[in-house]
Amino acid sequence: MKVVGVDPGCSGALALFEDGKLRAVVDMPTLKVRRGKTDKNEVDGYALAAVLRGWAPDAAIVEQVGGIPGQAAGAAFNFGRAAGAVEYILKAQNVRVEMVAPVTWKKRMGVKGDKDDSRAAAIRRWPAHADTFARKKDDGRAEAALIGCYFTLMETPDVLS
Repeated sequence: MKVVGVDPGCSGALALFEDGKLRAVVDMPTLKVRRGKTDKNEVDGYALAAVLRGWAPDAAIVEQVGGIPGQAAGAAFNFGRAAGAVEYILKAQNVRVEMVAPVTWKKRMGVKGDKDDSRAAAIRRWPAHADTFARKKDDGRAEAALIGCYFTLMETPDVLS
């Protein structure tokens, strides 16, 4: 079975598991889009769809995200667009999508702290892939891999919905 773990958002990532083994991790494909007078990052839906077509997953587990207290309305809207793009591109490709709250997967995967703790947990779990999670900005990769691993460790993934 092929499963994709997803840390949504423009700084997120996707991790592919095949038969419970981590096979690939990629940063969320993005592009620069002019919004008013500034350029903003946005999920590149075409590139994301191409990655997913190539991987041909049976299921995906996506972190269930929400607004961040104190976040500006525009930033929250952009984050919501990015998260929604991932979910609906998966669904448009007939990939079963499950959502998981951060507190749920983090507890199961032993992640107690911030995003650096996620990177450390990923390096401990997959030392052969340590370079994939080495940089501070690789936290999205680490979280996508841990989210995907959470799914693969569940005896009955259907209970995740």
